[in-house]
Amino acid sequence: MGSVVKFSAINSKVKALKGKMLKEEEYLELLQGKGFKNSLRILKERTHYGELLKEYDIEKIHRGELEIILDKHYTRIYNKFINYFNGEYRKFIKNLFLRWEIEDLKIIIRGKYIGRTKEEIEKVLIGKDRLNSIDYDYLLSSKNLEELVDRLKGSIYYNALKNLIKDINEKGLFRIETELDFVYFSNIRKELKHLDKENREVISQIIGIEGDLLNLSWIYRGKKYYDITPEELFNYTIYDGYKLSKDNIKKLCYANNIEEFHHIIENTPYGWIYESDDVNNIEKRERELQKKYFNKFLKENKTNFSMVMSYLILYRIEVRDIISIVEQKRYDLDASEGMKYISVTL
Repeated sequence: MGSVVKFSAINSKVKALKGKMLKEEEYLELLQGKGFKNSLRILKERTHYGELLKEYDIEKIHRGELEIILDKHYTRIYNKFINYFNGEYRKFIKNLFLRWEIEDLKIIIRGKYIGRTKEEIEKVLIGKDRLNSIDYDYLLSSKNLEELVDRLKGSIYYNALKNLIKDINEKGLFRIETELDFVYFSNIRKELKHLDKENREVISQIIGIEGDLLNLSWIYRGKKYYDITPEELFNYTIYDGYKLSKDNIKKLCYANNIEEFHHIIENTPYGWIYESDDVNNIEKRERELQKKYFNKFLKENKTNFSMVMSYLILYRIEVRDIISIVEQKRYDLDASEGMKYISVTL
């Protein structure tokens, strides 16, 4: 009964927020809009995002700024959900927020690597919040990457990065970003032990899907673009898969080429995602798969973590689709062509 009391209010909140998400006709109108500014006007005047955008002059908003506005709105929604939880549940959902702290940490590291100023980096961060486990300002004031990593001592990130940072000029950022993803999943795995059996199982399934997709992306990109060795690919994979076994992952890592990768993956539940080598198409299909799973969780309306986690993932997908649509306006793609890049079937 405690679980019902704990989650019934948050499920009602999720349903209300889900009802505000973009409808098919709104997506179509955005796709048919002529030019970036017109699409922004449609978003502001004819969708629920009007409330969010009312304080902005759309004539002055560029594509990157729109993404930051939408992402920061996400973190505000996340904060509202925090207040529904207490005890181990509250601690767990705070740990889920590490996903966005990690994305910001990647941005800070990347910014320092390419020589951006503190101000340039700071304006594109989305997760600076009372939930943070790191001091953003302290990291941003670092003179270089070595000092930045040194300032992470005592955090969950330091041990993962202290050796990788030495080879960054030779090996680039890809390994560092993948290792940070690994840290996130490892931390969630530890926290799961403190939850009840029902929530452990449903959360393991949800993050398992994300883990599978990240593993596939890491292996595919590592083989196609970076010529990373099979041993290193396998060492950096995430343990928390859902439908990909350790044996599947190992075979994909040790595939001799992309053709063999495709041959192996076509016999898994994710084969259809990689039928094309077009990165945009792969990302679209990843979002389609996630929507299929997480809309199912919302329909089931169970009194556990599945509702809030599913909504938060679906909201992120909606933002990615919106950004994809407005990005297309820079290239004057028509609606039928634009459909190839978003996870919506009209």
